[in-house]
Amino acid sequence: MTGQQMGRGQEVLVPTTVWRPGTSTVPPAAATVAGSGGYGGGAIGPLGRASGPPLPPPSPLVASVGDIAGLRPRRRPRDGGEVPGADVDLIDALPRDDDPATHQLASWPTVAAWLRAGKTAATRRDRLAVVAKFVRWWALTAPGAGLWQVTEDVVVAYLDQLGTGSGAAAGLNRGGKALAPATLAWHLSNLKSLYGYAARRQVIGHSPAQWVEAPEVGKVGTTPALDLTEGTTLLRGAQAIAAEHPADAAAVALLTITGMRAGELESLTVGRIERSAGHWVIRFRLKGGAVIVVPLPEVAMALLRPLMASRKPSDLLLQRADGRSFDRWRQQTALRRAARAAGLDVAKLTPHMLRATAATLLLAMGVPVEKVQALLGHASPVTTQRYDRGETQLDGHAVHRLAQLLTQQLSPGLDPGPGRAADAPFANPDLAQPHELRSNDFHSPADSAQQEPVPAAQAGEPPPVAPVSVPPFTDTAAAAAAQSHVS
Repeated sequence: MTGQQMGRGQEVLVPTTVWRPGTSTVPPAAATVAGSGGYGGGAIGPLGRASGPPLPPPSPLVASVGDIAGLRPRRRPRDGGEVPGADVDLIDALPRDDDPATHQLASWPTVAAWLRAGKTAATRRDRLAVVAKFVRWWALTAPGAGLWQVTEDVVVAYLDQLGTGSGAAAGLNRGGKALAPATLAWHLSNLKSLYGYAARRQVIGHSPAQWVEAPEVGKVGTTPALDLTEGTTLLRGAQAIAAEHPADAAAVALLTITGMRAGELESLTVGRIERSAGHWVIRFRLKGGAVIVVPLPEVAMALLRPLMASRKPSDLLLQRADGRSFDRWRQQTALRRAARAAGLDVAKLTPHMLRATAATLLLAMGVPVEKVQALLGHASPVTTQRYDRGETQLDGHAVHRLAQLLTQQLSPGLDPGPGRAADAPFANPDLAQPHELRSNDFHSPADSAQQEPVPAAQAGEPPPVAPVSVPPFTDTAAAAAAQSHVS
């Protein structure tokens, strides 16, 4: 480019070279795309000529994905394995070199490097589970095809089968059930990560999953949560088993009070608990790799101190009796022990239920969503708001008022309830009384007492509609907030 001066020092840039299609000159600033062949294919220009040095191929420096931290294969019960050995063997069976005879391109080095690039052990396990399931499905759908032969249509078909429990995916889902939208989005996110990584390392030209749309995820989560009484009872159960099962008690307390994920609890070390600014705090790494600091109240520290005594900072805080880690299955056993000790009847108590419980109770008490988001380590407040389904959403739901209106219409003589006039306004000021309803459609308790009793049905006539007792509509969440203000 050359500069020419035009009036008052203004500089105008004029191109010195113009490339036109059909000429033999390669554009000096041609955009490059990744090679579509094997490793190290290098960037190529629009005319097919190499325009840059090739990138080094992925090299994870391990002989098996089972050698990657957090992916130790499990071959038999209680052998210390962290992931299914079948998943490790499946990925290790992927081609390690290009095979011109079968047109198979090497995929194991890229997959292994992508797995190792996960920031936490929980992330690596999630990635392994997703890619192993996809490899199984792809082998059933297109035998002999490789991972780099996948197209966007293939990814769409895979998600469709997972979401409907049909096709080859039906045998891969637990019980043949269709997966929920949130689970489908999780699978797609990991596939986008894998193929995006392969494209960045110039193993493939582009990611087939890049433009696949994620399914619509509901604004309200589906994980059940305990109510306040059940949560309190469970914590008392943890205290009751502390003498006999100290690790179980500490696990239940941390899950209940901090709402941390099972994988985050499993990887905690003794050194993560320390004093800071006059408080006991715990530092733990989130699923995405970030480290957050959460204060620990005395009720939790009373159960943690016995586990910290005379131990090195690098030791795992929670361990089984044989030294293995306190994985999510062992955590579930601890939850059941605490529930039984407290007489709590919970059919299926899981660590994630306590995470949902922490978020639901805090949001119902009026704690700002950004503070709950910080506690749970969510990247987006939208994820945190999916837990806002407690008393605020259910007790004050408009469906209660609608049911009352409909039953009063069916039975004009229905008493609307003690201490409440039938034509009283909504208890929730945010909802307006429908203008279509006439005031004489409703009756006060005094009017109801003066009315004639409902006559018996005459022959050939339908029986009268029996009045249905409906509790008066009240916004209990607003009332609770007024009584106990949470700063």
